[in-house]
Amino acid sequence: MLILTMDNMFLELLAPENPDLQGTILNMLVQGMAVISLGYSTLYFQRMSPFMRFIFALLLLYLFALVYESYYKYNTFMVYPHVFLKLFLFCFVFFIYTFHKNNPLPHFKHVLWFILICFVLNSVLIHPEALSLSAFTSHERGIVASSVYMLMIPFFYFLTTYFYKGDTPNLLGAFFLAFLIIFFQHRTVWICTALGLAIYYLLIRFKVGKSLHIIAKLMPIVLIAVVAGFVGSALVFSIHPEVIVKFQESFSDIENFESQGTGAWRYMQWLSYWPFIEENPFFGLRFEGFELPIQFYREDNDKPMFEDGYGHFFHSFYVDVLFYLGSAGLLIYVLIIGYIIVNTIKSKRLSIDQIVLLSFVLTGPLFGLSYVFTPFYYGITGWCIVALEEDVSGPITFLKESAQRMRLKRSALNTQKVT
Repeated sequence: MLILTMDNMFLELLAPENPDLQGTILNMLVQGMAVISLGYSTLYFQRMSPFMRFIFALLLLYLFALVYESYYKYNTFMVYPHVFLKLFLFCFVFFIYTFHKNNPLPHFKHVLWFILICFVLNSVLIHPEALSLSAFTSHERGIVASSVYMLMIPFFYFLTTYFYKGDTPNLLGAFFLAFLIIFFQHRTVWICTALGLAIYYLLIRFKVGKSLHIIAKLMPIVLIAVVAGFVGSALVFSIHPEVIVKFQESFSDIENFESQGTGAWRYMQWLSYWPFIEENPFFGLRFEGFELPIQFYREDNDKPMFEDGYGHFFHSFYVDVLFYLGSAGLLIYVLIIGYIIVNTIKSKRLSIDQIVLLSFVLTGPLFGLSYVFTPFYYGITGWCIVALEEDVSGPITFLKESAQRMRLKRSALNTQKVT
């Protein structure tokens, strides 16, 4: 729960209308948890699976190399915490992973209701102005993308619970959360939700141990979506035709990301820094990157987008990691996601919790194109890995099935002889 509170949604509830205090709280939480995560993961290194140990060893090797470089060049062990933080965030994955290898997994309902209650409180108390049609049409989103992205977790939980149990309240909850994701119009989250649904369908289709009659259970979803869409669009669009225009603009921004909307802003930032990434492809610029003057300028007044001396703030996980840590830093994330994918393929059956976690975590590579991950994503990723390792079983071949049947027969015969 503590790692979840490092998102902007929770910080605004802790310190309303006080960005400076929010920043102070965030720095204290992130730095404190980074130290705890590194120490705990190192102390309980033996709990990790062999491949997770390998990834963690790479992380430690890079971290020690940064410490050595810092001391050698600047005579201090940690000259720019901003740069070290890029590696420390990965420690959250290993902290949650190692902790829950020896402790019960989080209760899923507790986590999702914590997210939902805090989201509602933030919307009503902190950003009530965002809960209006005028805010939608004027693109005043209020709530940041990472907070809306977090809604995908309860969305997939309600949807999966509906498929498993068939409860109407779960279906209505999924529709309500889908509406919120659309309403707050973070286009990256829209695309991630679409990708998550595709992943979710594949997992439901091939990784559940029983037939869910998915077609029959999809019919109410399709019926409600068609009826609600037809009635709602006819009512809203007739009264507020500007809503149609807004949707058209949003989809146009997605299609033409390099020339309009916030995508154009990110694209220009990427172009501004890409030459430095190309010159330092393997290990990034590290501390020299922090000292580099801001390369991204405003078009209206030709001034730097950010103030010099505080590092560079990117709107892309990939640009952020490649600029500071290079492909060696990005490799850590690639290995983590690759490990999750391999374990998913190897798993014969998946539970509700595993499907929900996978449908969220595997959209991260797409979300990272537009945003830097907040700490909660790393924590959820660690949770996903330990949940997968609990029940991972390789594909059962004909020989394995025959051997299992033979063991059962022998056990039955032995039981009969004893009786």
